[in-house]
Amino acid sequence: MENICNEIEYVVDKSKYVKINYKKLDEFISNFGEPDYKHWFSEFDLYLSEKEKILLAFLIESINFCFWQKPKYKILYKNNELKGSEALFYRFIELVTKDKDFLDISKLNMMTIDDFSNFFKGYNSELPLFEERYNILKDTVNVIYKKGDNFYKELFTQKSDIELLNYIVSNFKYFDDSSNYKDVIVHFYKRVTLLVNDLFYMSETIHNNIKNVDNLGGCADYGVPRTLRTYGILEYNEKLANLVDNEIEIKHNSEMEIEIRANMLYVIEFAKNKLNSTGKKLNSIQLDNLIWQMGRKKQNILPYHHTVTIFY
Repeated sequence: MENICNEIEYVVDKSKYVKINYKKLDEFISNFGEPDYKHWFSEFDLYLSEKEKILLAFLIESINFCFWQKPKYKILYKNNELKGSEALFYRFIELVTKDKDFLDISKLNMMTIDDFSNFFKGYNSELPLFEERYNILKDTVNVIYKKGDNFYKELFTQKSDIELLNYIVSNFKYFDDSSNYKDVIVHFYKRVTLLVNDLFYMSETIHNNIKNVDNLGGCADYGVPRTLRTYGILEYNEKLANLVDNEIEIKHNSEMEIEIRANMLYVIEFAKNKLNSTGKKLNSIQLDNLIWQMGRKKQNILPYHHTVTIFY
C-alpha cells in the first residue's frame, strides 16, 4: 500500500488538469457526520454456503463497471426500477434466489453468450459493453473452475487484505487495474478493492483470517470525483471542465483520467487520516462509500467524467 500511495502522490504533485482545494477539503472534513457504514450484502438474507457467497462476490465484481452509457441499463425488481450497478447487483440476487443451481461452477463454465444475455437482459436495453462483460465473466469462472477446490484453499491461506488483493490480481488478469503516467505505473485496483471488501464481509473464514481491510485504499471511479468536485474539493482546469460538463468522452489511460482518479484517492486518504485523528474511525473503503452515497443524495450535482473502461 505504501508503494501505491507514493504512486498516487506522484500523480497529484504533477497534475496539470486537476487540483485539490485544501480549504474546501478541510471544511468538508469538519462538517462530516458520524460514520454509518453498512456493507450492501447485509440487507439480503440468502441461504447460501460460504463458498457460494465467495463465488457470488467474484461474479458480481468481475463485471461491475461502466454503467454511464445510454440508454441506462435498467431492471424491474419487485416493481421497482433499478439502474446501473444497483440493477446488476439485484439481478444477481434474483438469479441466485430463483435458481438454486445458478452458482454451480460447472454450469457457469458452460454458459453461452445467449445464456448471459438471458440472465442480464434489462427491460430497456442489454448490458453496456456486453461482449466485454461476457468474456470477463467467462474468464473469471474458468479460472475458478480449473482450480477446483484448490481455489478456496488458496483464498483461505491469505492472511491480510493486501495478500488477498495480490492473490486475486495475480490469478485474474481483468482485475489488474493500472495505468502509465509520465513513465510511472500507477495501480488503482478499484474493482479488486471492492472484491476484497466483499469477501471480508461475506466470508466468515476470510474475515477471521485477514482481520480487517484497513490497508486498502479508496475505489477510483467516476461517482466520487464528481461529488468531490461538486463540493469544490477537486478543481478541474478549463479544458477538462469543458469536456466533463459537456459529457465528452475522456480516453482511458489519458493524463486527464489518471489525474482525476489519483487526486480522488489522495483526497480519500487525506480525509480518512484527518477524521480518524478526531475519533471518527473508518477506513478508506468505508469513507469512499459514504461519499458515494452523499453524491447520490445531493441536489444539483455536477456531471461525472465519461470514460469507457472495464475497470470502474
